[in-house]
Amino acid sequence: MKIKEINISGIGCIHNLHLEFNDKMNIICGPNGIGKTTIIESVASMFMYGQPTIKRNVKDTKGSLHACVEIDGVINEKTIEVRSYIPNESENTSSFSDLASKIISIKVSRNFGYSKLEAIPSDRERNKLELWKEVRDGIKFDEVKGWFVNRYLYSAREGTLSQQQISNYLLAERCFSIINDKYSFSKVQGATNDIMVNTPQGEIYFEYLSSGFKSIIYLLFSTIKEIEFRFKEQNVLAEEFDGIILIDEVEIHLHPEWQEKIISILKETFPCAQFIVTTHSPHVIQTAEPNQVITLQLQDDNNISIRTDLKTSKYGFKGWTIEEILYDVMGMHTMRSEIYHRLINDFGKAIDEEDETTAKEIYNELDQLLHPKSSQRKLLNFQLAKISQA
Repeated sequence: MKIKEINISGIGCIHNLHLEFNDKMNIICGPNGIGKTTIIESVASMFMYGQPTIKRNVKDTKGSLHACVEIDGVINEKTIEVRSYIPNESENTSSFSDLASKIISIKVSRNFGYSKLEAIPSDRERNKLELWKEVRDGIKFDEVKGWFVNRYLYSAREGTLSQQQISNYLLAERCFSIINDKYSFSKVQGATNDIMVNTPQGEIYFEYLSSGFKSIIYLLFSTIKEIEFRFKEQNVLAEEFDGIILIDEVEIHLHPEWQEKIISILKETFPCAQFIVTTHSPHVIQTAEPNQVITLQLQDDNNISIRTDLKTSKYGFKGWTIEEILYDVMGMHTMRSEIYHRLINDFGKAIDEEDETTAKEIYNELDQLLHPKSSQRKLLNFQLAKISQA
């Protein structure tokens, strides 16, 4: 299953926006408040039954969503209307709600910490109401440790796990090395049920991993677990899951080095899934293939549209610098601080007026402000020397 396109009309801050999606990876970027999360929530709302998180635009009497979804090679189209605006006002919608199991939704709130396992939990069944709730509210991370420990212990007992469960557990084991090939799963402590991980610094508790590493592990583990629980009867393997994975702000908790890797990690772990993610990170965009980035912009009439003027080659944005992505893709008009611009403007004015004393004072401030290896010092020195010789 793949969502091919969606038309969002009168929802949140979006008046009218038509989106076409890549079958593999879709990275949505744009300024704060422009509607990135609204797009994620709109896609999710097409697959739930009950009260959606989306609300109509304040200026419209109703909003609507129209989506085209490919199911087993056939395009299906459905529409829902949203009249609610008040936060807790109830409203029922239903579209592709029978396909809720094929939607994995991961929200911005991704909390994780040490949890002591007093007992090994059993698998929890998912009914339709719980699935719709998970599509709306996002999947939870609190069962991840118990699920992994359960699979570790029972994998040693022949015949206790299905081939689906064994395959998913082995994929989860590999996730440590997928993230960083210098890391690997070690064991589960018998006395405490704690997960131990081999690292370049030695064997450590899973909870002692960096917040970025844990963030990715929880994201991967929780997705594997959800796929396994939802498709137990069909024996669908997590790495063969062909549904849609929605992730809001995919770079949360991640150092720029891992922001560059998160997209490839997701694609390697779930190669058959369709991803729709939002990001504020130029490092995430820098790894994108052609036609994978959806850049939103605010027009003069306050309508939101997709930028179509970004020209890329077969390499996408892989050859672009971070500064070029920030400026040309993400709409930042300056890469420098306010104090830098003020000093540069004052320096230029002093040079034009041949005010050597003031120019030297400003240069001394800029000398302390610039990067230690900035080549701009040579240019400033050259300008200062010209008026000193005059």
